[in-house]
Amino acid sequence: MSALDGLSLGKLFSTGQTILTELEDTSLSSIDPEYQAKVADAIQRLSRADALVAQLNIFSDNEIFDEINTNDLKFLLIPAYLGDLTLKVSDKDIDRSNILEKSREYIQRFISTCQDHGLIRKEDSVIIEQLSHNKGKSPSVPAAQQRDQKIARFKRERAVKSQIQQLRAQLDGVAGKKDDEDRDVEEVEREWVEALIELETLRALENWHAIEQEFVMVKEMEIMREMMEKTGTSTVLDNREPVLNRPTWGKDKPMLSKEGRPLQPFVIMNKREQMKSQVFGYGHNLPTMSIDEYLEQEKARGNIIEGGGEQPEKPPMDDNDYEAHDADTMKKRQWDEFVEANPKGAGNRGNKG
Repeated sequence: MSALDGLSLGKLFSTGQTILTELEDTSLSSIDPEYQAKVADAIQRLSRADALVAQLNIFSDNEIFDEINTNDLKFLLIPAYLGDLTLKVSDKDIDRSNILEKSREYIQRFISTCQDHGLIRKEDSVIIEQLSHNKGKSPSVPAAQQRDQKIARFKRERAVKSQIQQLRAQLDGVAGKKDDEDRDVEEVEREWVEALIELETLRALENWHAIEQEFVMVKEMEIMREMMEKTGTSTVLDNREPVLNRPTWGKDKPMLSKEGRPLQPFVIMNKREQMKSQVFGYGHNLPTMSIDEYLEQEKARGNIIEGGGEQPEKPPMDDNDYEAHDADTMKKRQWDEFVEANPKGAGNRGNKG
């Protein structure tokens, strides 16, 4: 009998939510076995909670937000949490495209449920429409518009987080009090859950956008893998002598494939140049200048900086300069996205040109 069998719907949800919060604040690497064990535990708890919500028919498509019981509102967050957790799964035995597809299904179900209950803003509906049309393709939205949307979501996310903290403090302050304050407590709790849903909507849209971008990369990798299989090349280097040091490198394979694609780098030369290089040439390219001559030439061009010394310290940022903070945060986010989209070594094509 599983340890989760005796847990109620509320307990499954709260414990899964707690684990997800711990994962967001942890210092563990995402590939750490302990981290992945927590991810699996949270997914198992919230999956059971999701099944119970469906079994009990807690939500109806024709209900508006105000008609839903206050104690049940938080269960609307389950698909969003499962979509976020699924993206955190790192398992070499599971195809990445399957993980992305499953996470996208959870996110789309969460968004669809929020739309049914009137919880999606107009500006978010525009982004949802754009993402629905992309589906595995490169974004058709101009880069400037994507940047503006991202900045707007970031500002909203910061404001919503502040609102959640304030409402949570109000709920904690009136905990245990009853009688005349019961009605006010329920109103604050509904407002708190609504703010949580808005926060998860913003995160879900961000995750959905990241999934579509990664799908493009995954498809490109699959195409490259198929081409390598057809041409007989491999992405995994063996323990043999490096190809550049082999005496037969460049001579043991045809220049072009059957389809006419180049299989190795080459230089087009006329007959006279080819004969001249064979008679008078060397087996390698000789340097045309010494290192000192090269440095002098670069110095004359102004490409060498002299003097050195300590770099001036960057002036501290004003705490009230929100625009500067936003710009600095967006710059860091864009760099993180670039690093994720271009992992180290992704551009190495095995010296194939």
